[in-house]
Amino acid sequence: MSSLVHIHSILRWLVLATMIYAIIRAIRGKQLGVYEAADNQASLFAMISCDIQLLIGLVLYVAGPMGIKNIQENGMKFVMSNAVSRFFAVEHLSMMLIALVLVHVGRARSKKLENDAAKHQAVFVFYTIALVLILASIPWPFREAFAGRSWF
Repeated sequence: MSSLVHIHSILRWLVLATMIYAIIRAIRGKQLGVYEAADNQASLFAMISCDIQLLIGLVLYVAGPMGIKNIQENGMKFVMSNAVSRFFAVEHLSMMLIALVLVHVGRARSKKLENDAAKHQAVFVFYTIALVLILASIPWPFREAFAGRSWF
């Protein structure tokens, strides 16, 4: 299970990189007024990296010690009263699912729009909001509750 946590931690960097790249392409594309194949690929790769990360995260949530097992063994009262337990059992999952939905909505909306600037606007808005949620939901080592966790 620890190797899966390690993979999940490393893949966060792929998610962040592809999200930032898609957002930069959306900003650039909106300024140029052209939606290119590379813009479509950037948003697609960002969405795929988020989907892969979700699958690994769900396995960890179901089979790992900080998700369902934590709730079953300690009860929801304990989980909600403990910052680290609450983060992994409730907050991390919820925020990441919301971010993933936003990524999918942004991509679907951009594919349906005819206007190139509107396509870029959809990717920019939805992916940026999703990125903010993702950044807020990562157990960064500099956050007090997660001191001592690795960057990778």
